[in-house]
Amino acid sequence: MTHRFVYVVAFDDKGFVMIRHRDRGWEMPGGHVEEGESCRDAAEREFSEETGMDVNIVGQIDLGEGVVFAGIARRDSFRGPLSPEIAEVRIFTELPEDLSFPLVEYERVLAMARDAVESFKRRKDINASASPLIKPLPSE
Repeated sequence: MTHRFVYVVAFDDKGFVMIRHRDRGWEMPGGHVEEGESCRDAAEREFSEETGMDVNIVGQIDLGEGVVFAGIARRDSFRGPLSPEIAEVRIFTELPEDLSFPLVEYERVLAMARDAVESFKRRKDINASASPLIKPLPSE
């Protein structure tokens, strides 16, 4: 199956990372998968370009036409956004009001990503999630 988009819901000890797009509003870092690129590679590239940080991917949520990756933001790697489309990068504890897409989309995926990251942090098997949307990551 070809996925049209990827994005990353990344957490640190203070909250989750969002970017403010110059022409839209607040959204999770992500974008399109380029030809010959894996979804995971695309997500890591987009996250880095839009936030100026690296991310450790710990879970994957398949939404059919797109894939959301759950991860842990590497704020120690912060070098500033590389994309001129990004106006701001910020850590949130709650979803902001000026969102690029409908609130319900963010709430559902944010909850699933938070569960995946928390399970990973507790060293539990994130593949045993109660959510059928969270799929195991391939071994590296």
